[in-house]
Amino acid sequence: MCGIAGFINFDPSGQPDNPGKVLRNMLDALRHRGPDDHGEQSIKSTSGTTLHLGHQRFSIIDLTTAGHQPMSNDDKSVWISTNSEIYNYKELRNELSNKFQFHSQSDTEVLLRAYEYWGVDCIDRLIGMFSFAIWDHQKEALFIVRDRLGIKPLYYHIKGKQFSFASELRSLLASGFIDKSISSTGLYHYLSFGHSKAPIVNSVSELKPGHYLWIDKNGQWEEKEYWNPFNKNNKTTTLFDSNEIKHKVQTIIEESIRCRVVSDVPLGAFLSGGIDSSIVVGVLSSISDDPVTTLTISFNEKEFDESEYSQEIADRFRTNHHVLRLDENQLLQALPASLSAMDTPTIDGINTFLVSRSAQEVGLKVALSGLGGDELFGGYPSFRLIPQLMKQKKILKYIPFKKFAVGLYKNLFPSDQSTKMDHWVQGKLSGAHEYFLIRALFCQDHVIRLFADKKQAQTEIEKDYRCTQNQIDQLPSGDIFNQISYLETFHYLQNMLLRDTDMMSMAHPLEVRVPFMDHRLVEMIFQLPGQEKSGTAKHLLVNSMKSLLPENTWRRKKMGFTFPFEMWMRGALRPEIESILLTPLQQLEGLVSDQAVASIWSEFLSGRISWSRPWSLYVLKSWIIKNLS
Repeated sequence: MCGIAGFINFDPSGQPDNPGKVLRNMLDALRHRGPDDHGEQSIKSTSGTTLHLGHQRFSIIDLTTAGHQPMSNDDKSVWISTNSEIYNYKELRNELSNKFQFHSQSDTEVLLRAYEYWGVDCIDRLIGMFSFAIWDHQKEALFIVRDRLGIKPLYYHIKGKQFSFASELRSLLASGFIDKSISSTGLYHYLSFGHSKAPIVNSVSELKPGHYLWIDKNGQWEEKEYWNPFNKNNKTTTLFDSNEIKHKVQTIIEESIRCRVVSDVPLGAFLSGGIDSSIVVGVLSSISDDPVTTLTISFNEKEFDESEYSQEIADRFRTNHHVLRLDENQLLQALPASLSAMDTPTIDGINTFLVSRSAQEVGLKVALSGLGGDELFGGYPSFRLIPQLMKQKKILKYIPFKKFAVGLYKNLFPSDQSTKMDHWVQGKLSGAHEYFLIRALFCQDHVIRLFADKKQAQTEIEKDYRCTQNQIDQLPSGDIFNQISYLETFHYLQNMLLRDTDMMSMAHPLEVRVPFMDHRLVEMIFQLPGQEKSGTAKHLLVNSMKSLLPENTWRRKKMGFTFPFEMWMRGALRPEIESILLTPLQQLEGLVSDQAVASIWSEFLSGRISWSRPWSLYVLKSWIIKNLS
């Protein structure tokens, strides 16, 4: 894993005064992602334009200088800078070995040769996580790609004929090309969900997962989808027999974990003691000659602590287990570094920062994670709640006095939940589906309250509704399980968990691999009708992998992994939170109401709302101070 950056102006007269300095500034912002090597290349085209291409290397496969990037082919007609792990690179290399002479053992050279031989179609052959840029000198074109599930990030900026790109938003900000003003759309998404569906800075775009960009010599560009889980061209087979399905699920999961073991550096796994991470550790242990190194976070607060469950799995598979015990004072000490690691603001991710730091301290450079199991196999409460809400909606149509229903919900549910039920009764879903309301951080009325410009807030609400309605329209109709699974994967997992995992792990750096996000597994699971996966939580996954798991692991109620922020923010964290939260920021003037922010904090202290609401505002302000001041 690495960091990539570059820029090109297809108008030869539009070069910055000191392009070398611009590229170095962009790469310096990515240094944490690639401390092992650094590369810069200026590539001049026949039409007079120059691509400035850079790379920060974190060496995982082929640790020698032969893996240096940017890398070119023999006649320098193709150049690449990549942030990738191609797990099937050995198979691809064998396929290409009679066509090219290879000069390294790296997967980067295989990727370069794959493009040289197959062109754009090389993407379809890749198994892995990746974002990369390829310059085709003969076509005078730039080919920029992001992996199918969005595991690796890629941002870009287009102004006229100037195009710039980078692995992180901060790298683009360091270029000097970017307007640092805050996007009202990005702000709306962050306040609504605690993460960014769109970059929070104006003029920056994020390359969508499963998409590529092709920019030709005239500066004309096209963003095109090359994959989604419902593609009719996906190479899957129809499965009907339940035993066949379970066997296929087991086979693909084991293969996806096995291929992710390829590494020339120490490798381990995160272990919570839940179903997903236990499966990963179990399979890893079965194919490893030495004990697998595992890590977990533990808390003094027993209601948040899963360490006894992770220890049970560690004992079962005889792993080399490490426990990071965390209290509020330790979090306070780690808070500045974890906030600085955020490339974009997020209410989550500090847990990944801390466990990744622990992994680095015990000597790991690669760790496997169980992310994605809940989304694919139905592990979240949303798979149970949304069908219930849809049934109740039919009944609600016949209730003449909806205010009565709202009052009833307020008496039955805690404040945050009753607010959501109030919005649900009124048809305010934070999008075009009940799912978005369940995942909402601030509901619609709260978002309007937080926006300084209420009309702008309403505009963003309507825009997001149209966007989410279009998303819903693309899903298979009538299969609620698969609809929820898709939204959990491509809204929550993609925009929060995968992004947070990338930026928080790479801050150390540590490469995190996610076998449940193997596109072959995702394609197969989405091919199955929801009835094959519904029932008890993760019914299909448990039945497919039951031989690995002790019974109390799959029978135990899902805890969910979160910190005891509710208590900590009233204790040692309170002075730090208040110092940032209650101080006005120039960058938010005219965008966010200071009065509403102060009111949110008061409501938290009085117990009327939960910790995540003021925490999100604290993180937002901290990120702005660090990155936009």
